[in-house]
Amino acid sequence: MKIAVCQLNFKIGDFENNYQKIIDAVHKNVQNADIIVFSELALSGYYPKDLIERPGFVETQNYFVNKLIMASEHIDIAIIIGLIHSAPHTNRHKNKTFYNSLAFIHQGAIRYQYHKMLLPVYNIFDEARHFSPGEEAGYFHFKGFNLGFLICEDGWQTETDIACKRDPIALLQEKALDIVISINASPSNIGKQQERITQFASVAQILKAPLIFCNQVGGNDDLVFDGASFCLHADGQVMDSLAAFAEDCGIVSLENKCLMHTRHSLLKQPLSDVALFYAQTQLGLKDYVTKCGFNSVVIGLSGGIDSALTCALATLALGADKVIALAMPSRYSSEHSISDAIALCERLNIKLHIVSIEEEFKLACTQFSKNFNVLPNPLTEQNIQARIRGRILMQYSNQYGSLVLSTGNKSELSVGYTTLYGDMVGGLNIIGDLYKTEVYALSHYINEIHDNLIPHTIIEKEPSAELAPNQKDSDNLLPYEILDPILRLYLEGDLLSPKPKAAYHSQIAPLSKESIQAVHRQVDLAEFKRKQAPPIIRIQRRAFGMGRQFPIAANFSLPDN
Repeated sequence: MKIAVCQLNFKIGDFENNYQKIIDAVHKNVQNADIIVFSELALSGYYPKDLIERPGFVETQNYFVNKLIMASEHIDIAIIIGLIHSAPHTNRHKNKTFYNSLAFIHQGAIRYQYHKMLLPVYNIFDEARHFSPGEEAGYFHFKGFNLGFLICEDGWQTETDIACKRDPIALLQEKALDIVISINASPSNIGKQQERITQFASVAQILKAPLIFCNQVGGNDDLVFDGASFCLHADGQVMDSLAAFAEDCGIVSLENKCLMHTRHSLLKQPLSDVALFYAQTQLGLKDYVTKCGFNSVVIGLSGGIDSALTCALATLALGADKVIALAMPSRYSSEHSISDAIALCERLNIKLHIVSIEEEFKLACTQFSKNFNVLPNPLTEQNIQARIRGRILMQYSNQYGSLVLSTGNKSELSVGYTTLYGDMVGGLNIIGDLYKTEVYALSHYINEIHDNLIPHTIIEKEPSAELAPNQKDSDNLLPYEILDPILRLYLEGDLLSPKPKAAYHSQIAPLSKESIQAVHRQVDLAEFKRKQAPPIIRIQRRAFGMGRQFPIAANFSLPDN
């Protein structure tokens, strides 16, 4: 039996185009495969959130499900696809009327349906808000083969799930399976691909059957799905994998519980962290711009590393004709910052507008003094400059329809070293989940693969907001080599494995407990700023936004990690 595995890029709620992608893949593989597999919630895109409950949403999906059923009537290929299934109103979970389901469609009918048993409600997930859990094992007999089914989280069962008698893998152990097919919408983050392979290798070994892991690809809001679908032998060894961060389709042959290639394939290794930073920000930005309907992006270019990296990433993702930079110098901007901004834009071949804010800054300070009978203090002066720049960026966006990309990194966002309605303005932040040290690492990586695209003078200069005379980041912050490990341990220490966790602890060992706690306090106090930040492309194990939901008005520090 031949099985086609298709990882496609779906837009949430775009049923017509999602259906067209699916049916095109079906027709392309109808002569080559007996089964074609698509990802979790393929027709609707993952994750629709409360759109699921909007009148007409599921009904529209079902219209295209019926089109798919009718299209399958006269072709001999079975379609495995993820969709939303309306649960009977008599369901015991009365407040949930839907299932996250897998449908097996063949020759004009849904021959079998499986409902996801384990519904994730941690980190970025909240599936129990919309779905009821299934209660029966995913099993179907087709053309002489026993097929087992899982939907994403079903393969990540925990001891708690087992204790609560929700163990889809144990239920499948009762079957003599020839293969396990898992459909997934598993978002990418650092280390995720190796975690998937390790986890599902264990599943294959437990069930003594080869396993296909079919994943979604593409960016949807802050989440990026990397695809990177793979096939495992029954012993857990990787037999094949599809491309990362790109649509792809492959075909394998199942014979006597063994998977074999039906086309030449090169096994693709998981990306390094810095290569993942690059690929994930590229796809996340490109899909956000395309799916939201923007024609270009505009970036405030200071001559510093963060805005330079954002400009480079945007140009590489979208093309030079879709990126505009605004340099907005004040009396505190150094001459080399302007020359570096010009040099960067020349290398990128993007349009640069130089708009001095000096006159507006003078006027704003004068007007402040008239209004309040006091001179603005240094902090007020700094924020006035940042907010003038933010306003200019938004004015440009209003005039030309360009999406403003904000340029704050995770280190700055963590401790509040940012200005609300100033450098935080924008519709998206593509580096907001990269710590400052990772910003440098990605900049070096881009220069390696794109022939020194970012001027070395930008990378080598000492970080500065240039909002005050001779200002340096180190005046207010710990060195980033020390700050970043503190932040990583505080924000995601519970998700780190022992080895990197120990390494981060060793880096901050010379610091006093009071110094570390002072950073923690900065993180807590900056929560109100992050609540007003634009969406951030998720890269780390825990990102700001859905992944880390903390109250603003609170007075409790997390224990040391």
